[in-house]
Amino acid sequence: MNHHFWNKAAICGIILALVSVFFMVLQAAMTPARWLNILFWIVKLAGTIGLLFYFMKEFGKGKETYVYSDAFKFGLAVSFCSSIIAASYYYLHVMFIFPDATTQFTNAMLMGFEQAGVTSEDFNIDKLIAHLPVILLISQFVWFNILGLLWSSLLANGARHKINTTPF
Repeated sequence: MNHHFWNKAAICGIILALVSVFFMVLQAAMTPARWLNILFWIVKLAGTIGLLFYFMKEFGKGKETYVYSDAFKFGLAVSFCSSIIAASYYYLHVMFIFPDATTQFTNAMLMGFEQAGVTSEDFNIDKLIAHLPVILLISQFVWFNILGLLWSSLLANGARHKINTTPF
């Protein structure tokens, strides 16, 4: 049973991650206007939340009981699998596919340090920049998992089976 759970979560996680990856590539390749970026973000958010809810609901079909905790665990597993793939892609995205993104991010960070008055004597900026891709990978992985935790906890109540009880 546990084997089936993780296989299903991994497949759903791959599909969920592909939505995020698609929009990352779309935004990097097109460099759209600000309003279009916001629209893409809204569509991505609605798509990922809708897909997560669908996967959680679908996993419960055919089960006799499917309570909040079951739906939450499955949503969290899907989000975990998705975050592994999405964070790994993000690493490839900034390191190899669109390396200009790293340069822009690094320049913005250096400008922020400069405005804050941080110098190379105060902080080893070169060491930070050398480890930046790994820092981004880990931070994206944590961020995606936090989002998965939040959305799974919110969506699990709607995905569970309703229990018909009477007060008598």
